[in-house]
Amino acid sequence: MESRDAHSNGSNEVLTRSCNPPAENTTTTTDTQNPTSTACISCREKHLKCDGLRKCTRCTSQGITCVYLKSRRGCRGRGKYISSSNCKFSLNYEVSSFNNTNIPSNVSLMPSVGEAPVCSSLERHTPPSSDNTDSNGIYFGLFRPNIPQRCMEAFYQYFYDAHPFLPPRHHLLQVVRTNSMDHLQTAIYYVGSRYISGASAASFALEFESFILGTKPAPKDASMVQAMLLFALGLDGNNERTKAIEILIKAQNLAVELGMNRREYTGANGRGSSVWEESLRRTWWELYVVSTMMTGFHGSEIFNQQDPLSSVPLPCEEKEFVSGFIPPLYSIDQFDDGSFDSEEIVWSSYAYRIAAARNLDRVLQSKEILFPDDPALCKLEAHLTNWHLHLPDNKRDLFDQYGTLDEMLFQAYMIANVSTMLLYRHFSPLDGLTVRTIKSCTEESKVPVAQISDNMHTIRTIQAASNISKLVSLPGPLVKHTHFFVCALTLSSITHLSLWATLPVMSPDQDLRQQIRMNAGALKAVAPFWPSAEIGLRQVTNVAQKIFANRKDAVGEVFWRDFIETDFMSGMIENPSNGS
Repeated sequence: MESRDAHSNGSNEVLTRSCNPPAENTTTTTDTQNPTSTACISCREKHLKCDGLRKCTRCTSQGITCVYLKSRRGCRGRGKYISSSNCKFSLNYEVSSFNNTNIPSNVSLMPSVGEAPVCSSLERHTPPSSDNTDSNGIYFGLFRPNIPQRCMEAFYQYFYDAHPFLPPRHHLLQVVRTNSMDHLQTAIYYVGSRYISGASAASFALEFESFILGTKPAPKDASMVQAMLLFALGLDGNNERTKAIEILIKAQNLAVELGMNRREYTGANGRGSSVWEESLRRTWWELYVVSTMMTGFHGSEIFNQQDPLSSVPLPCEEKEFVSGFIPPLYSIDQFDDGSFDSEEIVWSSYAYRIAAARNLDRVLQSKEILFPDDPALCKLEAHLTNWHLHLPDNKRDLFDQYGTLDEMLFQAYMIANVSTMLLYRHFSPLDGLTVRTIKSCTEESKVPVAQISDNMHTIRTIQAASNISKLVSLPGPLVKHTHFFVCALTLSSITHLSLWATLPVMSPDQDLRQQIRMNAGALKAVAPFWPSAEIGLRQVTNVAQKIFANRKDAVGEVFWRDFIETDFMSGMIENPSNGS
């Protein structure tokens, strides 16, 4: 039983009447002469009198949804309170368990004001409150704050920038008002619920699975591909990797079946909107990038079934996507030939992110390299080096002129450095056995123990791990980064800890320890939102504590041994007769 305050602290709580008062189209003399002090949203906006029925006469005559907004001033009219004996709720499910209660208090998660709710879908998902009544049996609050709407807001506030393949918020809301997209909205609610205290991600997950299993109708179109991609991302962040890969493969297969890998698909299925066409192109490329990261960052078997050299044009910049003014389109082939073409093409940050993912894919696809001077290793080195060398000047700074972080560039640098670590660490004489227990992102069998070591490759591995740690220090909330950053931090920590375990006992290690602490602090910051971070933090911390304890004991042994030897030699010098 929740307290009264839990139902009365949100001034924008939407109350949708689903009770059984007198018939909808009948009014009494009292109703006509004394208008109720509670008016529906439609009558308020038009400054018209409202009769306060379950579905008011005006809304009934116009055939529109009748929605009531809870009064800020404590309405005393009969429209505010409804007898519990007449109330019936027609909902598909109720949210019975809640998670994410450890949200930082300084993070605002409430939806912004000014956007009308998407009633057709949100009403269906809004759970009823418990039977909180006063001494007269009258409800003092019918519904909780609109959880699905808050999940939608949280999705665009905290998650969208990390994987921006859906249309911008206002474009999406315009379409869902006139088209049924319950499957896509449920996937959005599932991901957004990670950032909302009191939202049940498990309930949204169960509902979305009903769309996949066919117990609820869902179209076999691009919107279903987008929904499954979102669902797979949420599952992966929840550390349900096997299930995430299964859903992602289904999304890939459906995308290929629909022909989303062909250039002409977007024009035929873009709803006549340049923004939706760009969204379809981004969906195809996001499938490729996410599949590659999921394979490389987790050390799992390769399951990517796509041809990266498809004819789908590369995405544009984010600001162009939001504005709807899409520039000329260019292919991945033109990107590869850019260094030899006289035409100066300005490539988007998203394009460089795709290029970084392709290099990671090359590292994963390469056969096992046994020797540091293998020609295959030299070819991969060339790809990785050229990515860095051919970045334009405006892509070397992760912030724009207004101080806004470019999340696509952030991920591009993250992927590039993870690729470097995965390529070179096989030839690094770092103690891989020490970190075998860190398996939150990387399979145990994938943590290498070098057979042939090379100092240059060791330096490159350590530098790449340090570069990932530096990303933590960038201004901005860590929670807005992709959850794959959790795995990047874990891989970086594995390198740092392996190096720490191999350092000579008396070697200075303060800088290295600070990098390990910074990685652990970042994992701790996002752990309330993504369970994979909590698992990674626990494993990294345990290994760090063991290494610290071992080094402390070893330092003690060295100290006392040196102390005893020094004391013995001092005695020999002071009493030379003892030696004769």
